[in-house]
Amino acid sequence: MAETGCAGSREKSRRRETLNFALLLVMFIIYALVFTIAKFYDYYNVVYPCAGITNFCILVVLLFNNVNVPAAIRNKDRELYILAALILITGINLIVVHSGKGAFFVPVNFLIIWYVSDKLYLSRRLMTVLAGLYMGFLLFYLFIAYPRLFTTFENYKYNTNTAATFTIYTLLCAFILLEIFYERSGIVGLFMVTLLLKGFQLSLWHRARGAFIMLIMFMIFRFIIPKNWWSVKPLYILLCIMATFGSLVFVGLYVVVGATGANFRMPFFYKEVFSGREQIWYELFLKLVDREHPFMLFTGIGTNFELESFFEKNVHNAMYNFVVIHGIIVFAGILYFIFKRLMKLRTNITRSRVAMCAMCVIMAVFFESYFDVDLIWADYALNLIYLLLFTGNYEEED
Repeated sequence: MAETGCAGSREKSRRRETLNFALLLVMFIIYALVFTIAKFYDYYNVVYPCAGITNFCILVVLLFNNVNVPAAIRNKDRELYILAALILITGINLIVVHSGKGAFFVPVNFLIIWYVSDKLYLSRRLMTVLAGLYMGFLLFYLFIAYPRLFTTFENYKYNTNTAATFTIYTLLCAFILLEIFYERSGIVGLFMVTLLLKGFQLSLWHRARGAFIMLIMFMIFRFIIPKNWWSVKPLYILLCIMATFGSLVFVGLYVVVGATGANFRMPFFYKEVFSGREQIWYELFLKLVDREHPFMLFTGIGTNFELESFFEKNVHNAMYNFVVIHGIIVFAGILYFIFKRLMKLRTNITRSRVAMCAMCVIMAVFFESYFDVDLIWADYALNLIYLLLFTGNYEEED
């Protein structure tokens, strides 16, 4: 009977893992189509914007596939109750401020990703397959899709800065495959250097500041910061604080310094240091602390607003986006899940170079999102799931 029970448990785990991989594969196919086929990007993100709700449906299935929800409710799982409360508060807030419905999926999807991140499971073999898909897609994109894409750029709906950021983000996800094989052969280091140099060349060719920052921050975390620093708890906590709260401090300092009129052009890039974000962030802050609507500090301002300083409703900072659009209550809940998971992941990244590499990418995206919203952009949801999966689940071979 015991053997039968064990066999049944293994079969259940196998089915759960198969469904996990199938869902991630669907997300990967969408990811590849979005950035290689212009019409697909147009319909998926512009004409019929469905990226948020598509991710939501997949994430809900992942949640129920990896969490025994009825048992968690009976056992009064605090995290599940907090997640449910935050989802409810997000919906109520957006109704109160008459926000666009699509805004609901940004914090909710982000919260579900962090909630399931320590429950989602794939075997080492399937994780390697997923990393191989990223590498295969990167090579296809660089040598086949990329030249075609930018010889007819006027037909595409996303700009070259987005293209460069997407390429670097994909490159760093694919880099994990090289980390896996580096364990077996040092010659893989040559390919690592080649890939990183190609990343620098693309960032500078596009003059894309965000992509360049992401790549530089990854290099600092992966190759310059001593590995043993990751095991020093105070330093790790400080890094987590800088990645989250530091983003808001940066917004404040950027606005204050920008107001002085000081400015200069950065080498290699076409924009000046203060090129408009300071005006966007200050204008959003005034809307958030509007004396006629003091409740907005708690509900956020939603997306039903117009800016004088910019034609798009783009906050250009991931953490500030949560505060401004969704309010401090939702933001506090998001920080709860981020810190809870990051502290739990610290143990594995000190034992596995591959897991540490994945964490370096995550941190690079956090710091790049001082200037943009790539950490929370719907089209990049798969990347965050993938990185958290490697950070928490990947273990070195004995």
